[in-house]
Amino acid sequence: MQAEKAPTLADSIARSWQRWPDRTALIGGGQRLTYAGLGHAVAGLASILRGLGVAPGDRVVCSVANRCEFIVAMVAAWQCGAVHVGVDYQSTGAELSAVVELTGATALIYEPSGGRATPMGALQAVRRGHPDLKVVAVTDHLLPDLCVRWSVATGADHDVPAPQVGGAAGADDPAIIFISSGTTGTPKATMGFHGNLARRWQGLAGWLRFGPEDVHLAQLPLSHGFGLMMAVAALIGGGRLVLLERFNAEEALTLVGAEGITVVNGAPAHFTLLLNRLDADRHKVDSLRFSVGTAAPFPPHLVNAIWERLGVDFMFMYGSSEGVGVATTDTEDILRGSVGRPEPDSVAIVGEDRQPLPVGSTGEVAFSRAVYPVRYWNSAPDSGWYYSGDLGHLDEEGRLYIHGRIKHQIDRGGLKVDPVEVEAALLRCPGVADAAVVGQPNPVLGETVSACVAPVPGEHPTLDGLRAALRQTLAPFKLPEELFVLDAIPRTRIGKVDLPRLREVITTVPAQRLDRR
Repeated sequence: MQAEKAPTLADSIARSWQRWPDRTALIGGGQRLTYAGLGHAVAGLASILRGLGVAPGDRVVCSVANRCEFIVAMVAAWQCGAVHVGVDYQSTGAELSAVVELTGATALIYEPSGGRATPMGALQAVRRGHPDLKVVAVTDHLLPDLCVRWSVATGADHDVPAPQVGGAAGADDPAIIFISSGTTGTPKATMGFHGNLARRWQGLAGWLRFGPEDVHLAQLPLSHGFGLMMAVAALIGGGRLVLLERFNAEEALTLVGAEGITVVNGAPAHFTLLLNRLDADRHKVDSLRFSVGTAAPFPPHLVNAIWERLGVDFMFMYGSSEGVGVATTDTEDILRGSVGRPEPDSVAIVGEDRQPLPVGSTGEVAFSRAVYPVRYWNSAPDSGWYYSGDLGHLDEEGRLYIHGRIKHQIDRGGLKVDPVEVEAALLRCPGVADAAVVGQPNPVLGETVSACVAPVPGEHPTLDGLRAALRQTLAPFKLPEELFVLDAIPRTRIGKVDLPRLREVITTVPAQRLDRR
């Protein structure tokens, strides 16, 4: 008897438009698509891509905002057996060219960024370096030669093939290349495989009980691994995705009431902004049932506020674009500061020599490639371990704790200071709404600890006051020696601290400094 074919991501999405054809799948960019409409839009774009010569195994770069067209473009690439490569739609010409070069892409699906004086400038820059690149443009602007105009709205005006079940790829074929700059600024291209991702994302949808009655707010960029994973898991469950091109707390809260949002995800900054804006007299949030947090540690007071004021169950998820990760919904684990309990033998804590450390020791978090098949584009398979660059430890009961990035440790006179630990302590201080910590060069100590805080409205934190509050929880060498009070902590679109931007901002702000006299 022939074994059943392992499902692919294309199969998983196609099953949703077979099961729930009349349910709404996507809302965004002025469009509302049912699952049947999604299937027809995918078939139409897949037909265009095949006409341009896109073949199985080709890479298709997608530089489109959080709108229906992004999801359609991704699934259409899978229908062709091609590999989806998502990038930020505000990428510059140089950044797009680097991704096209790195992945050897055949085609680009491109939306011009509305914030530029020359919206097509980035595309023109890419075409100069890659004149054979096939381009599908999601725009009303005049197009350069040899570009095909397409959108969900215009595609609906033409006869398109019936949606197919599945695609031309198999379970062992790559489905996605995740692009991340990492800590070095050099783009990395991590492959995600159809079978592995389909199995894990279907499992996630089942674990979180995602179903056709759920309405998901998708404000995190679909070009990022976490935002994409949550969106695909929602569609696998037959839910409705409400797409936001850019996060805005007031707009998000309004949509929760208007669309009956049941699931919302984000980083600590997103939830903090939502809670700061939440007004029981204006915002209806009783439809919410579940939230997933990621990107940075969630202090206990924030988790408690999420539980109490949003009325949701909460999951914390730790991971990276390499497709590794751990998650937990256990209340005790979350309040302890743990990110969950990894499967046995899937995670190890290693020292500088890459040898395992005893339980309770802090070292680098390593993931087994046998469990998480981390592999970079055009690299040979590796059956060993993936070294995350994160510091962490495992306790006696198997809980994993994360202590920040190795490269972000502050070296103060030979003593290592974890910025994440200091940030978490700052967030517990009265009057502090948001915080970030960086090391500043010092001719004597090497680096000093600099705190950057955004205050609660009406509060005026001082360096002396914060140091006094922090002395209860931090050793003296970890206490901030500089304080920068900012209107807001600059963060990336996924909610992580934007360190280059933060360092730029604090050069323009007066600092409170410790008096060493």
